[in-house]
Amino acid sequence: MLANTITIARTVLTFAVIALFGHQRALSIALIFIIAVIFALDAVDGYIARKRSETSKLGEVLDTLADRIIENTFWVYFTTTGQLPVWMPIVVMARGFTTDALQRTHGYPTNGWTHALTRSRISRAISGITKMLAFTSLASAPVFNNPHLEAASLRLAILAVGFCLLRGLPFLFSTPAIKMQPDRH
Repeated sequence: MLANTITIARTVLTFAVIALFGHQRALSIALIFIIAVIFALDAVDGYIARKRSETSKLGEVLDTLADRIIENTFWVYFTTTGQLPVWMPIVVMARGFTTDALQRTHGYPTNGWTHALTRSRISRAISGITKMLAFTSLASAPVFNNPHLEAASLRLAILAVGFCLLRGLPFLFSTPAIKMQPDRH
């Protein structure tokens, strides 16, 4: 399935970007564009899956897994370079673990403002665009040695974290109390 291939390719590209970034200026500039492509392909794989009737539970799981791996990889990378404070990847990862667990047990919000904020194409597009802008500007700042871009990058990262948290709120308000089942291990 082409959509799943694109999803896997996005993940592989992410690891290639991290491995190659910062070694040579011209290559790093090209990799900044690859970061944008990685995030743009997130919309493309879903579009292709719908248009080609390739949607599946496996594709949904792969897409979510790829999204988490890609995002967390960039959050951690830019934290290890000293461009982001450590609280950012911790907050984003904790939110991801929490919403993924609640989604598994209760599903996604299905109507109203909770659905619009978590599942609408507009909300997902804004989320993807804010992360793409944050990560491409974070990558650009040291390459172009621009302190204004560095400051703007931090603001974009804060915006991306804030929107991430905002999109997670409906899971806390729309899920019924979790009935604890005994662990059967």
